[in-house]
Amino acid sequence: MGSSLSPEQDALTNIGGAGRHLSLPGSSAQFVATNQVPDAMNWVPGSGAPTSSVISLLERGLNCIQQESYTEGIIFFAQARQQLLPNQMQLAAMLDTLMQDCEKYWQAQQALNQASKRFAEIDAELQAQIAILEKVIPTFMQERDTDSTLHAITQSLKNSNGHQMMQSSLSSVETVYSQGTPQQMVAYRDESSDTLPALYITCFCRFQVRRLGQPIVLCSNRNGQAILRYLVTQPEHRATMDILMTVLWPEDEPAVAHHKLQVAVSALRRSLNHGYVKEAGGGYILCKNRVYELNPLVPLRTDVDEFLEYYQAGRQSSGNVMVAYYKRACDLYTGPFLSEDLYTDWSFMRRKQLTQVYLTMCNALAEYCLETGRYEHAMRWIGAILKENRCDEGAHQKLMRAYAAQGRRNEALLQYQLCARILAEELGVQPMPETISLFQAILNNENLPKDGTK
Repeated sequence: MGSSLSPEQDALTNIGGAGRHLSLPGSSAQFVATNQVPDAMNWVPGSGAPTSSVISLLERGLNCIQQESYTEGIIFFAQARQQLLPNQMQLAAMLDTLMQDCEKYWQAQQALNQASKRFAEIDAELQAQIAILEKVIPTFMQERDTDSTLHAITQSLKNSNGHQMMQSSLSSVETVYSQGTPQQMVAYRDESSDTLPALYITCFCRFQVRRLGQPIVLCSNRNGQAILRYLVTQPEHRATMDILMTVLWPEDEPAVAHHKLQVAVSALRRSLNHGYVKEAGGGYILCKNRVYELNPLVPLRTDVDEFLEYYQAGRQSSGNVMVAYYKRACDLYTGPFLSEDLYTDWSFMRRKQLTQVYLTMCNALAEYCLETGRYEHAMRWIGAILKENRCDEGAHQKLMRAYAAQGRRNEALLQYQLCARILAEELGVQPMPETISLFQAILNNENLPKDGTK
């Protein structure tokens, strides 16, 4: 979300030093109006005597610390620190040390929270795998023959449009796993045939082509690599020469663009065919009637294919099974679609669509975890949403609710401050009324208003 510090550390950094500006939601006037902060917090050095004494501020701060309301306590201490006289430096040093110790406490608490979160994630993964296995076992019991069993399983996982769900991850005959990760799945090669080994292509984040579990070193010609990325994203993995020349060399004369295209394709074809095809003009990339295409006889799988298959399977499931499918899909989303082509028109819409699918699953996972009381898991998916769009106010609301449900009231209030600051900086707007109502309910320890983000 733009900062390596946690919201708590961010707030402590903003208020930790004497005379430093307090990090409050919106303006100081807005904070006083909505948060009912004590009058002493409106005092400005040099403007006259404060309405509350230093002793009163210290007592309030100490009371907050004893109740583990560290953020509010430090605010009182910071205000008291500002009002001390020059001959009270011993007390000032004591307050500085206390505020530094509170910051160290937050850091230790964050480390503990991360360890707890990791344990919860591993436990959830285990339970999800158990749920999937429980769903698959009855099918194996009904049909002992391996081929019939695989057919029954894949048929049961077809989506409404007739696409095969999860075939690559369920069939041990047709799929070879390299090191057990989805990104390294490669299709089985029948050594008795002349068919080239299958390709597995990663499109999320960093583009990579794998064959028999090993990465292929593509040509150094950047246009050749771009041609492969373009073909992978097209229907039937094909494109005319004219389209490729327009996409890659729109400003060049047709003859010049055509020559560059031939050079780029030749370099790409050599890197893909190396060690498997000796004849020029064939192999993984074919050309016929001025149309380049990836060889349709070579099995081709991409992480995008698996991502969408897990998504479709999750849409047709519920409960822990839905969570397992969605989580597997989200694990494949390691970064933007084709990050090498972020600024090209042809990849923009596809990237936007895939990002929206990813955010849809993250929202569904977050809501399910909130409803089932798995607050640490919910916070993971909310964090993923905010990583994509830090201005997503609905995600900020969910995170406030997750904190509040765990009794972490101060962190919920700090999350509101962070949300208000981001909206002001990025969009120049204030939080929605629903967000403010949620904040006030948490501030006053009231029942939370109905979630309006669903």
